Amino acid sequence: MSAASALNRSMGVESMAQMSQAADGLVASAKSGGFTVTKEAADPIIKTLEEFIEKIETLKFDMKVFDQAPQLGEHDYGKKMAQHLHEAANDDKSARFALGSLQDVLRQSREALLRASDQYQEQEESTRGVFRKLGGGG
Repeated sequence: MSAASALNRSMGVESMAQMSQAADGLVASAKSGGFTVTKEAADPIIKTLEEFIEKIETLKFDMKVFDQAPQLGEHDYGKKMAQHLHEAANDDKSARFALGSLQDVLRQSREALLRASDQYQEQEESTRGVFRKLGGGG
């Protein structure tokens, strides 16, 4: 199996949808009290999830280059290739899409752990404080 094939299987649309459904189930379970976890057990996992969420945010920022089609000349072939590359970089099979989906799953998992460890309100207030410091209001 090629590396591209393995990546497609692990990060494909279907796999990401399944991971998202599992994360949704985890959040729903935590909201209903279906599982609990101690703060001491949840904190290191939450911290790791947040680190990965931030790393993905940086990668997504770096991928803004794909917002525009590349300039490959004014001839028909260059225009068609530029369009094809732009579509491939932004479709539901792209690394960009997979990163966004993975980030969503990580956020859902973090939410479930926060709820399960009774930290949700505390985290929400902390996040508001960060946005206020960044000038985002709140």
